[in-house]
Parts: sequence; structure tokens; C-alpha cells
Amino acid sequence: MLADVLEALLQEYRGRPMARFTAWLLAFGVALWVEGKFSGGAPGLLWFVFVIGLTVSAVYYIARLVGAFKHHILWHLRRRLVVTYIFIAVVPFILILVLVGLGVVIANGQFAAFLVTLKVNEKVEDMIQLNRVVAHEAYLSPARTPTELLDRLQQFYVRQLSEHSKSYPGLEIALRVGNQSRAFYLDGKPAPEFPEIPAWFRAEEFSGVVYDRGRLLLRAADQGDTPVGRITLVLSEPFSPELLDLVGQGIGPVGVVSANLGGEIPGRPGTATTLPAASGTPEEQIIARSKSLSLGPAASFLDADVFGTSALNVVRWDAAQEQYLAQPVFVYVTSRLSILTRHLMGTLGRYTRIYVTMFLAIAVIFLAIELLSLVAGIRLARTITGTVDRLYEATERIKAGDLSHRIHMPAEDQLSSLGEAFDNMTESLQRLLRESQEKTRLEHDIQIAREVQTQLFPAEAPKVPGLELYGVCRPARGVSGDYYDFLPIGSHKVGMVLGDISGKGVSAALIMAAIQSVIRTRIYLESSDGELDSDRLSTARFFGVLNQQMYENTPEEKYATCFYALYDAGTRRLVYTNAGHPAPVLFHDGEIIRLDVGGTPLGLIAPMAYEEATVNLEPGDTLIAFTDGLTESENSFEDMFGEDRLIDTVSRVRGEPLPVLVREIYRSVDEWTGGGEQQDDMTLIVARAVPV
Repeated sequence: MLADVLEALLQEYRGRPMARFTAWLLAFGVALWVEGKFSGGAPGLLWFVFVIGLTVSAVYYIARLVGAFKHHILWHLRRRLVVTYIFIAVVPFILILVLVGLGVVIANGQFAAFLVTLKVNEKVEDMIQLNRVVAHEAYLSPARTPTELLDRLQQFYVRQLSEHSKSYPGLEIALRVGNQSRAFYLDGKPAPEFPEIPAWFRAEEFSGVVYDRGRLLLRAADQGDTPVGRITLVLSEPFSPELLDLVGQGIGPVGVVSANLGGEIPGRPGTATTLPAASGTPEEQIIARSKSLSLGPAASFLDADVFGTSALNVVRWDAAQEQYLAQPVFVYVTSRLSILTRHLMGTLGRYTRIYVTMFLAIAVIFLAIELLSLVAGIRLARTITGTVDRLYEATERIKAGDLSHRIHMPAEDQLSSLGEAFDNMTESLQRLLRESQEKTRLEHDIQIAREVQTQLFPAEAPKVPGLELYGVCRPARGVSGDYYDFLPIGSHKVGMVLGDISGKGVSAALIMAAIQSVIRTRIYLESSDGELDSDRLSTARFFGVLNQQMYENTPEEKYATCFYALYDAGTRRLVYTNAGHPAPVLFHDGEIIRLDVGGTPLGLIAPMAYEEATVNLEPGDTLIAFTDGLTESENSFEDMFGEDRLIDTVSRVRGEPLPVLVREIYRSVDEWTGGGEQQDDMTLIVARAVPV
């Protein structure tokens, strides 16, 4: 065997120049080594030349080795598949183990940072709640002067929170009533200054992390009215070692760092100190870190230390407008896997071990499955080669566009059944291609229908003295079965129509278009010189005729709920008829009136006598008409939005401009449903009476 190896090397030397170059290069390297042993070292330039030449030879022979491996070892498909299954089954398993280990360390590090951030947010929330309690106390206080109110509130803070001072290290309280202000600590001692209230703080409440006058603080601010004047409450808690001890308790040491904020620990003026830098951390980066927290001994060799960071959104308190601090500020925490596992599994109590045991059992099962998959893969490699050729040939035919080609391979086992699956796949491809073409044509038609329907809705509301109008339709699909319209009649009258066709989609949209055409035609025909002849057409009579036409010309299952109102600007009277539609809501002089006079939906019963009613609209009155798709929108618990929530929303923003009011209604519905898929068409029209 040794002779065969020497013969192969000799043939390589004789037949390839690179082999001769490599042989002489190795001899040159041996000579340099010998010279170095006897003369104290060869020149560095000669060693550099040797390393360069050796690198070239190594690259050449590695490429030769890869080529020989592919040609001699992987030439046969069976061997190639065996090697492939090794890479599929073994290498990924090892990589997954490494990835899981890294993932556990990274995820637990960020989990630790999440726990710390959660505690910071809880601290801020405590401060918010405290402000709310004090604001309520101030509102109910019998104090008659700002000074008396400030005294009462200071006594309230000191009396109620002094025994909890360890939970609020360094807490600064700032109060302002009218033009009088006061700043103090929980022990009652005065604080150096009252924080400036920035110009951008217009809301009732603020909470978060702020950078103010060179200090990083947790801050909660609140404003409100009291019997003796407007009150402003500001609670500030600096990021001190004591605060970080609280937020890191039960987790691990916590620190706050930033590149440019300096190295002083925020605290009371005159007490800031400089922390010694942690290993590898520039001293000027450390703002504060825990002073009394440390990690105990590891529970086992797997109980690794983890490190997590979380960025803080820091607001510049003294900026001209609300903006975040440009310099990055991070909270970092060091913890251990065992500590974080206790936090994660602690709610299970003594049953925690059950889940750990289940996890280990599943891991063993997965390992066994992995080994079985490797064996099964190698065995399958013996039967794949015959099928692969036919599959490859068929794939090339399909690639060339011949979707009619079939393998017709009998399904004798699971592998050969791939031929049948391949035939089914090509048949499905043909069918899907036809369906795709049909779907493309249908989508094109729906797009055209959508564009046409968009033209059916009024482009803008007509101008009528003493009345503002606004309408919006949000279809659930490409086209809508809802209908709304504003029908100007002369210069002082306008008709308002809102309808909902049963069903959705194209069929409902077609009926909607037909109804609109009938309504506009009848208005046109029964108008005289641009003015409506009230004796010849009333809203009730109008719906009676429309109901008869729908009954005679639409399928039995198709009907429409509809609301029609006619407004006369000269008399400010609104005459309406409601044909089975959800009753519009009129906000009139502090009361809510539902416009429900009318009859059954259009197209159900004929003949049908409808009723009409009249209401007077005074300046400030607001009419909301809507389809059931809006009030019947459901959340994830299948609870409907309902008319009560709609009324509450309108009451809250009733004084806003009509587009803002409508937008707020839709926003409230979207919040209720969670922004999921719209269940039904939602249409809304709003009318508001204004002074002429």
C-alpha cells in the first residue's frame, strides 16, 4: 500500500508543474528551518515568500481535492443522496443545538431587560396613579387659598408616603396652584427648584423618562382645575443606584448607560458622584448602576450568565417642542438562566417540574426521530435513483411549458407515488392557470364596477342655507351594497337618502345602482322648475312607489332598508320616512330623538302604505344616519359596537367639524373590532343645522 502511495506521488510530480513547485517549495521551507536552528533565524522576507507560495499551493490542492471528491465520491446519485441526507439530518441538528443555545442566552437576556423595563414602567404608573389621587384630593379639598391647598397637599404627601420612602428613592414633588409653587422631598425638606413646565406640555397628563437640566428622571406630570385655581403636579425620581436596586430586585444588577450624558449619578444637587467604570466600559458612559445587587453562585454548569439591554425613549423636558433625546440611553441588566426561569415558571408553583420533565422527554423523542430519519433517508436513497430520472425529465417538460405531459407511474410505494402526485400537480397547475386567468378578468370587471360606483356617490355635499352635510361609505368588498345620496332641489331644499341592500358584493351593488337611478329619475320628473311640488310628492308617497317597483322587479330574497328625508331651509323642517332602516339619531337641544317613523323595508310587501314625520332643526342640532354594518361590527368576543357606543362617540366629539366627527366614529369602530377584516359595508351621513 505504501508503494502505491509513493507511485501515485511520483506520477503527480512528473505530470504536474504545480506538484514540482510544491515539492521544491517544501524543500525550501525545510532549508529555512534548518538554517534557523544553526544560525539564529532566517530572514523574515524569505519566510514571507515561503508562506505566500505555500498558500498558493494549498488553494490549488484544496480545489483539486474538492473536484476529486465530487467526481469519484459524488458522481453516483446514490452516494450523493447518502451524503445529502447526512448534511440534512446531522449537520442541521448540530447547528440547531448551537442556535438554540444562542437563542436561549439572547432571549433570556432580553427577557431580563424586559422585566426591568416592566418594573420601570410600573414605577411610572405608580407615579401617575399617585398624581391622579392627589389631583382628586385637591379638587375635593376645602382649602380656600392656594397657600392653604399647597399646605394640605404637602402634608398629604409626607403623611401618606413617608413610610414608603424606600419605594420612592429621591422622589421630588413639585406643586403649583395658580401663581404659587412649592417643591419638596418626601421627608418634607424643600427641593432646590421647581421644574419648568415646557411649552409643549398641553395635555392633562404626561409620564415617561425625561432628560432635564443634566439629569435623567422618571417623571409624571398632571394638570387640572381646583376651586382655588389650576393645579400642576410634577413627580420626579432620578435614576439613582437606589432606584436601580428596586427595579433589579430578584433579577440582577442593573445599569443605565449613554454615550454623551456624562458619568454623574443623577440625584439631589451636590450629591452626584462618579462611578468606577465596569470592565470594558468607558467611565463617562455610566449614568448609574445598582450598588447592592449581585448574582449568587450558579446552580449548575448550564446556569450561564446572560446580559440584556433595552433602549429608553427619553424626552427632552426643556426643549421648545416635544422631542426625544438624540443620544441613545440604554438600560442593561445581568442575570442568570435559573433566575429568569423562576420568573417565567413561578406562577406554576410546585408543578413547574412537570413542564421541565416534559421538555426533556420531548427532546429525547426528537433526538430519536432525528436518528430514525437519518436511517430512513439512507435506505430511501437506494430506491430514489430510478424515480428521479423520470421526475427530472417530466420537470423539464413542464419547465418548457408542456403542462399536458404525464408520468403515468404506478404507485407501488410511497416514493413511486410521487409520480402520481406529480401528475396531479400538473393537472392542478393547468386548472389554476385557467382559474387565475378567470380571476384576473373578474378582478378587472370588479375594478371597473368600483370606479363606476364611485361616480354614483355624490362628489361633494350640496350647499344649502342653514345645513351642513357630509357622507362616507366604506365597502366591505370591492363594491358596496350601501347607498347614500344628497339630492339638491332648487336652492333651498335638499333630499337625503341612505339605504342598505340585503347581501354584499356585485349583486347588491347592482340593485343599489338601480335604486339610485329610480330615485334620481323620480325626483327629476316630479320637480317643477327646480323646486319640489310637495303636494305631488311626499317622503311616504315616494317610498310607497319605490317599494312597489322593487317588489315587482327584484328577487324575493332581495330587499332594502332605506331612510329618506327632505329638508326645507326656509322653514327648517325635516320631513322623513324610515323604511325598516336603523333609526337615525337626532341630537336636539340636549335630548336624543330617534327617527323611526315609516314602515317595512322596501321590496318585501306590496302594496305598502308608509308614514312620514316632521322635526324642526335648530342651529347646533346634529343628525346621524348610518347602516347596520357600523353598529353591528363585532370584536373578537363577538360583541357588537352597538348604537349606545355610537351615541357616546358622537356626544364626545359633536362640536368638531363634520369630517373630523365622521373620522372619529370610524376610528372608534376600528378600535372596537381590532382593525380586522370588515364584516359589512359601513355608510354614514351627518347633517348639522347651523345659523343662516
